[in-house]
Amino acid sequence: MLSIRNVRIHYGVLEAVSDVSMEISQGSITSLLGANGSGKSTIFKAISGLKHITSGEIWLNNRRIDSVPTHNRVNLGLAHVPEGKGLFPFMSVMENLRMGAYSRSNKAEIKQDIEEMFEHFPILKERRNKQARLLSGGQQETLAIARALMTKPKLLLLDEPLQGIAPLVQEEIVRIILDLNHKRGLTTFVIEHNVNMALRMSQDIYILDSGKVILHGAPQDLSKTEYIQKIYLAG
Repeated sequence: MLSIRNVRIHYGVLEAVSDVSMEISQGSITSLLGANGSGKSTIFKAISGLKHITSGEIWLNNRRIDSVPTHNRVNLGLAHVPEGKGLFPFMSVMENLRMGAYSRSNKAEIKQDIEEMFEHFPILKERRNKQARLLSGGQQETLAIARALMTKPKLLLLDEPLQGIAPLVQEEIVRIILDLNHKRGLTTFVIEHNVNMALRMSQDIYILDSGKVILHGAPQDLSKTEYIQKIYLAG
C-alpha cells in the first residue's frame, strides 16, 4: 500500500528525518512511535505532500507520489488527520463533513456517505448543526476521522488521535479504528504515544529516534525488547 524508501527531510540545515524506509501493508494497522521531535509528524506531512522530501521516494499503490501535489494525493486515496485535527472551527459538523467530499461530484453518493458517517458516529448526528469548535475533544477527533472518511480513502493517516482525550473516549476511538479496519479493510497508519494502545491495535510497529528507525516489528515481538520495556513500559 505505502512504501517509504530512504527518505531524508530537512528544515533548513537541520536533518529531521534521516534515511528512513518503511513498508505499510494493505489492510493493516501500523503504528509509529517515538519521542517528541523524533520526526513522526514530519514523515506524515511528507506522505501527504505538506512537506517536501530532500531525497528518497514515497510510493502509494505502486505509484511514486513524492512529487504529486497534495490535492492529487487525496484523489489517489490518501487521507490525513493531522495533530490538532485541522477542523474548520466555525463550520458545523455537517459542513465539515461536506468539506471532506469537496473533490467529489455525485451529490446522491455524498448524501448517502454522510448518513453512513452518522450510523458509524451517532454523536455527530446529534451534533450535526453544532459548530466544530463547540464539540468536546473526543467529538472533534471523531469528526476529523469522519471527514477524512468522506474522501473515500484507501490509506488513512492519523496523527495522535488519542492525544488529550479522556480514557473512556480513547477506548471508543480505538474501537472505531479497529472497526474500520475489520469491516472496510481500511489501511491505517497511526502516530501514537500510548504504547499500550499501539501494541493492542496494531499488526506492525515502527519506532523512531532522532529521525531514524531504530526498531520495527510485530507488537508481540517488540513488547519483549529491552527498549520497549525501559522506555515505554517502565519494566
